[in-house]
Amino acid sequence: MLENSFVHLPGISPEVEKRLWSMGFHNWDQLEENLGELFGAKKAEKLIAALEESRAALDCGELAFFQEKLKGPEKWRFLPGLLDKGLATKIAYLDIESTGLGFPPAAHSTSIAVLFDGELHVEHRHDRKRELMERVEREAHCLVTFNGAAFDLPFLRREFELDLRNPHVDLRYWFAKHDRRGGLKKLQTQFPDVRQRESMDIDGFDAVKLWRMHEWGVERALETLMTYNAEDTVVLEQLMYCGLNLEAEAHPHLRLVTYDIPPCAAISTRVCHEVYKQLRGQVW
Repeated sequence: MLENSFVHLPGISPEVEKRLWSMGFHNWDQLEENLGELFGAKKAEKLIAALEESRAALDCGELAFFQEKLKGPEKWRFLPGLLDKGLATKIAYLDIESTGLGFPPAAHSTSIAVLFDGELHVEHRHDRKRELMERVEREAHCLVTFNGAAFDLPFLRREFELDLRNPHVDLRYWFAKHDRRGGLKKLQTQFPDVRQRESMDIDGFDAVKLWRMHEWGVERALETLMTYNAEDTVVLEQLMYCGLNLEAEAHPHLRLVTYDIPPCAAISTRVCHEVYKQLRGQVW
């Protein structure tokens, strides 16, 4: 899909890109062959240089180049290339829970869930969370989150003093482009092939309460919190494939691949119903 993309080139807006696609220019080679007819000499020269730079970055696998140039709703475009190369397991799906709405040092993460390399990791100890995030930063070819650009990633950068500049796709902005807005739970209910959660109506505010209950010694409060965190994470993989299928439907002339939605990763923990009753009955 990157080789079908023009929107990262200087002076090419999303509207111009769509117009070029509709005219039959579907990749970099086709565009370059017709630059003299489409644009003036100075702009064509700039575009030739930008295309050369894009090819060099793609040949070297420098996804950070495209991460910087593509706008939020369009960062998905490097995902098909990763999947084509058999690197699906090198995409890390990430979600965190925290002690409040602030950022470190005013708040800290309570649970971090990452689906990566075929395994679901859910950690709550500080040292294990740090080890997990250091591995993700070191090994993940791409991060996928929901609202991670605004919250999860800046939070983790501050808490663990990491760069976390891995290429990143934020599903919130991507799906909003397709008029699929709202929270993660609302989004997943719009796709019948996506796993529906067992954590009932537990939300982010409840996650803060669950951590407090755990600190106060309520049995299985931590397991319930980690289950909620895990359910927020495993669904990201399925939604990513839904997003790719939406793009294929929106751009039939590009002949993009459509994907089967993979089965959801297994979660070994469960929501404790006794904890849930306390969560709903307790006055905080």
